[in-house]
Order: sequence, then C-alpha cells, then structure tokens
Amino acid sequence: MRAGELRATKGINTHKGAVFSLGLLCFAAGRLLAREAAVTRERLCDEVASICVGLVDRELNRRAEAHTAGERVFQRFGFSGARGEAASGFATVRTAALPVYDRLRQDGLGEDLALLQVLLHLLAVNNDTNLLSRGGLAGLGYVRAYARKVLGEGGVLAPGGLKKMTAFDDALISRHLSPGGTGDLLGLTWFPAQFPKGGQGR
Repeated sequence: MRAGELRATKGINTHKGAVFSLGLLCFAAGRLLAREAAVTRERLCDEVASICVGLVDRELNRRAEAHTAGERVFQRFGFSGARGEAASGFATVRTAALPVYDRLRQDGLGEDLALLQVLLHLLAVNNDTNLLSRGGLAGLGYVRAYARKVLGEGGVLAPGGLKKMTAFDDALISRHLSPGGTGDLLGLTWFPAQFPKGGQGR
C-alpha cells in the first residue's frame, strides 16, 4: 500500500489481501480472454495458480527478515496466508465455500443469508493469518471452535441464527479478533461464483 493509503487507515492494511486476490482474478480473466478461452470459475482459479507458481517460496520461504504481518505469521506459525491461497488456486474457497454457496442458492436461499452461512463455513476451517497475528493460535482456535458450534446448531439458517451471528461478532470485537483474511475469502467466493462451472486447465 502507498504511504497515503496507510495514513488514511492509520497504518492498517485494511483491504490489502482482497485487493491482491481480486486483482489476480481480474488479471487471470484478462489472460483467458486474450487466449479466447471460456472464462469459468475453474479456469479462473487455475489461471491464478499458474500465475502464482513459486510465489510462496520467493516471498516467504526465502525472506530472512519479516516486514509485514503476513511474513511474521509465516515465520512464526508456517501459514502462508493470501499468497498461499492464491498459489493453490484458492483451494479453501473451492472446497469449503463454493459448494456451500451453490447448494444454498440452488435451494432458493437469498444471497445475503447464503453468504453469511458460507462465512461460518470459512471461519470454521480457514487458517486466518489476521487472527493469528492478533490472537495467536489460541485466537484462531477460539474463532474456529465458535464457528463450528454455531454451524452445529444450524448456523444462520436456524431459528435465532442471525442473533447468534451478532453474538459471535460481539465476542470477536471484545477479544480484538478480526478475521480479515476470512472476509477476503468470502469476497473470493462471490466473485468466481458469478461465472459458469466447467473447463479446468489451460
């Protein structure tokens, strides 16, 4: 981020991961269109993985000194964050989020509720580096366990589900835990979901 942007956010890289990942998806779409290939969700994600080959090794494994929160988390816990997710072709999105989103939308659930339910599924499995940065493994474990508990009770689809989500939000705020990386993955679920399925590979 540029210095002016950091001043505006008081030194916090508020949307850095989302800008990085969505930028890669847009770039991938452009490359596919340039090759006159159909732009499908699978091809988009595969193209991002192709673009990011070696990224984790270059920017995390070989970096002796950590300059960002993501680099510090990698050196301390070994989780590669947005870089690793991109290099995998957004594997967490493809396995834990898109199938849930597709099923809920096909069942006729509105987009807002579907995305909230998807968010719970992502919170239950994602190794969110923002949570690790703020709360360590204990913070990450707390959020994942809480999300699984709410999901076990039906999530936002159960009676009182939205109130449980509000209570979850309040609990995170009180502990200064912000699952920003998972929020980015939620956006990365919605974006490719707007494209048709099918057509893996280049």
